[in-house]
Amino acid sequence: MRFPVDADLFFIAASLAAVLGSIPRLRNLPTSRVPVRYDLEPVPPDTMTEAQSERFASYDSKLAALQYLPVCVYRIANYGHNLIRNYGNPADTARCVVMINETNVGEGNPRIVSSCNVSFHTRFGDGTILTTRNMAAKSSLSRPPFQVVQECPGLMDLARLKRKHDRKAASMGQAVPPPANLKSVFEDLQSEHQRFSDFYLEKGDYHLEIGAGNYTITDQVFSRSIWNHVNPFAQNLPLGRFLLASVIAVGLPLLAITRLATIASHAAGPFGFPPFAAGRLVVLASFLLAGTLFGFLVENNTYWLALLFTYLAYRVPNILPFGAPPFAMFAATPAYFVARIKKRRRAVLLTSSDPSAEPEPLSSAPKAGYSQ
Repeated sequence: MRFPVDADLFFIAASLAAVLGSIPRLRNLPTSRVPVRYDLEPVPPDTMTEAQSERFASYDSKLAALQYLPVCVYRIANYGHNLIRNYGNPADTARCVVMINETNVGEGNPRIVSSCNVSFHTRFGDGTILTTRNMAAKSSLSRPPFQVVQECPGLMDLARLKRKHDRKAASMGQAVPPPANLKSVFEDLQSEHQRFSDFYLEKGDYHLEIGAGNYTITDQVFSRSIWNHVNPFAQNLPLGRFLLASVIAVGLPLLAITRLATIASHAAGPFGFPPFAAGRLVVLASFLLAGTLFGFLVENNTYWLALLFTYLAYRVPNILPFGAPPFAMFAATPAYFVARIKKRRRAVLLTSSDPSAEPEPLSSAPKAGYSQ
């Protein structure tokens, strides 16, 4: 007798339970404690690996076309894993920051995977900061009133990113020159880190650990991270890519169930292959392909989102009987691994001296500080 509950519902419930119950794990992340004062460490170019240098070189050439040249390279040694290069243009009031972030994934022998974000910053006479960035992850921290942020997720055309920044900056008043050397960059970072931290303390995003020299990120921020993780409309993705991934995740299984499975069943008969099995194999293949393409396009929160979208693809129109095999799980699994492989192919910081940080259970887990 068929059990009248979709098997995918068990995977959806298990995934939700893992995410909703992740606050204790988030509290234990190394990035859940933010230093009161950054330990800023210069990184001489001759100490970088060849892969690191090559990654920065690709941005050097793009920014040189915009008359931006490197000012300094540094890392925040006591917070996360990162490598940051500042760029300046003597004739421009905007500075550019390229940040490579390291994240450990896996167990036993963690592998370091990096993402790269680009941002332009302009400060104005009244203390307001305009930031235009292509960061993929959505921040879970409160937005200070003195910061204006233009999100351009995935925009790698730096000329377009700069034009968008300049258009907004032109309407915001008198800009002031940015820091132009290592010493002034470090002083600016420490000052702004203190200003942002004071705001987060006031809003309840931070709690000061007396005597520990750290701020603790509070549960209200972790709750936002969880909401951003499960909410498909909170993903900081280019709209076109997200819509394409959603259409594939819903449309491909629908097409297979309503059309292609019937065609395969009829075609299998003359060859002695069971028609029902042929149809089911086509449906299974469609979910596997949909998940693979979804993971390639979306990258973040792929297991949960692929599971949700492909399940809704057949349950909302009710085109499969209750008790169907876990087709959505067969889409979510390749989505997760394809996204993971794609991120690893971009890995450049594989020589970290401290590969012991724990993996982040949520792609939107908060990262604090004024560096982007």
